[in-house]
Amino acid sequence: MELTFDEKKGIKVVGFIGRLDGNNAKEVQEELLSNIELNDKSEIILNMPGCEYISSAGLRLLMILAKNLKMKGGIGVLSGMIEEVRDVMEMTGFSNIFKNFIDVETAIDYIQSEREV
Repeated sequence: MELTFDEKKGIKVVGFIGRLDGNNAKEVQEELLSNIELNDKSEIILNMPGCEYISSAGLRLLMILAKNLKMKGGIGVLSGMIEEVRDVMEMTGFSNIFKNFIDVETAIDYIQSEREV
């Protein structure tokens, strides 16, 4: 699993490339949390068109991130999931935890609209 870090319009964009599973979830979590600072202004897009598979260990990592964002008053969304990963998210209820958008631009529009509320 490779992570990329970018920022667009003041929003952190984390790209996931490869498989997110038990073999790498711990390392991915450490890299992710060391590269993003979670606070009350955190706005994060997890961009996942390159994520070809997610296991329960990967879902656990997303749950930890969601919990931390909620505690800090931040916002996190998903974008660009392939069909197989999106199906896993829906079957496990993660679509109720993270809003999902077709691409980064749509996710940015949503986050910017939430700023105005």
